[in-house]
Amino acid sequence: MLPPKLHFVSKQLVHSLFPLCTYTSLPHFSVLADKCTSMDQLKQVHAQMIVSARIHDNFAASRLLSFCSLSEHGDLNYALRIFEKTLQPNSFMWNTLIRVQAGGQNPYEALFLYIKMRRLDVIPGKHTFPFLLKACSNLRSLKCCKQVHTHVLKFGLDWDLHVVNGLVRGYSVSNSLFDARSLFDEFPERNLSIWTTMISGYAQNFCSNEALVLFDQMIAAGFEPNGVTLSSVLSACARAGCLELGERIHAFMKEKGIEVGVILGTALVHMYAKNGAITVAQKLFDNMQEKNVATWNAMICGLATHGHAEDALNLFLKLKKEQVVPNDVTFIGVLSACCHAGLLDVGQDIFHTMTTVYGVDPKIEHYGCMVDLLGRSAKLLEAEELIKGMAWKADVVILGALLTACKNHGNTEVAERVVKEILSLDPHNHGVCVALSNMYAESGQWEEVLRLRETMKEQKLKKSPGWSLVDS
Repeated sequence: MLPPKLHFVSKQLVHSLFPLCTYTSLPHFSVLADKCTSMDQLKQVHAQMIVSARIHDNFAASRLLSFCSLSEHGDLNYALRIFEKTLQPNSFMWNTLIRVQAGGQNPYEALFLYIKMRRLDVIPGKHTFPFLLKACSNLRSLKCCKQVHTHVLKFGLDWDLHVVNGLVRGYSVSNSLFDARSLFDEFPERNLSIWTTMISGYAQNFCSNEALVLFDQMIAAGFEPNGVTLSSVLSACARAGCLELGERIHAFMKEKGIEVGVILGTALVHMYAKNGAITVAQKLFDNMQEKNVATWNAMICGLATHGHAEDALNLFLKLKKEQVVPNDVTFIGVLSACCHAGLLDVGQDIFHTMTTVYGVDPKIEHYGCMVDLLGRSAKLLEAEELIKGMAWKADVVILGALLTACKNHGNTEVAERVVKEILSLDPHNHGVCVALSNMYAESGQWEEVLRLRETMKEQKLKKSPGWSLVDS
């Protein structure tokens, strides 16, 4: 007869987890929990812990919670219930849940959990703060990062490498690069990880020159870059137009035998395509064994940017045939290609399918492409109506695109309304008044020229030095 305390652990479960084990030699519950491969198995172990009064064994309970939280077969809600029923959760349990919540859909939950932890006077450790700072990074919240930083200082963990690395990342993604660089410079024992974090911070914030300078310093300090470092530097090379350095990095990768997977391959395609080396980018793209949507985007956007509109559109058709799901960046590239080629009907069809077929909500960049495309086709009223139909208020950039189209087609009627909208957003943007005045002059409306100049004089508006309306 089975011992009462093992009654809820089925014979099938024991045999599946431990084929050579009998009930009398059943391992500790923590070992059973670690061997589980499904929630059904875990619930059996959990039930047995309850009936045998072993549920207050924090070590075993922490293994249950770890499976529920971190396993692909787990259940976070079940983990939270285990946690709530635990009388005195150990630090591992707190950290595990903070870790999961930090990477979840609502990273604020990780911060709320930490607040609860502190209210119960549970002391955070060096493993707690990297997870909290990951939540801050995912939220891109400078305020939260600073608050966590004060607790890091309070508990004397400001010299822990993993904690400082988390702080540098948190400040970088929150667009506070000065604070991030200060921490980096003050830290005495840097490793490759913290160098990479700082370089990535610069690259992601479009500070490409700073990223490249720091990369040179890292090499001089004797550190050999890994794939993450190289992808960040290649991204900086793409933005800064540093084709020569990008080629040197590519040669370095070949020399060191570094495997070009999807991430590095995409970074290389992006770097070459952005710098106009389309042939090299295309060859790399074609030879990649594995591609993701970012790889396709890099090639499509590169082709579109450098005037290869037909090739970009053909690649988009190939993407669909290979059942790769496009995202918002894909459509920016494709719509840009339509603008360069003046393909109004194709562009309008693609813009329509974004939402109806792919469920991608247009962003202001997509509207900007469509305004440009309609403007080039002299569809100024349609462009104006498209802007009015946006879910958010138009900015100066998109209105400026419409004003450029008005200038190119000599439409002062629409231009007057556009200038009025721009001045409501930026009252000191005097250049648009000058542009409108020039349009009046070109169409022979000299009375309007004088009227506008009088208005500018009364309002003490002067043309800003160096301002010009760029024709696209």
